[in-house]
Amino acid sequence: MTLTTGGMIVMLLSISGVLLLLGFCLFKVFTLPPVK
Repeated sequence: MTLTTGGMIVMLLSISGVLLLLGFCLFKVFTLPPVK
């Protein structure tokens, strides 16, 4: 499996997107008070 430049860019974009989503969720969880 050879990775082209486009493949690497897509991979980096997907990874950064997942990390951004995770960070956003953690940020909301820690800043907002828990709703019961």
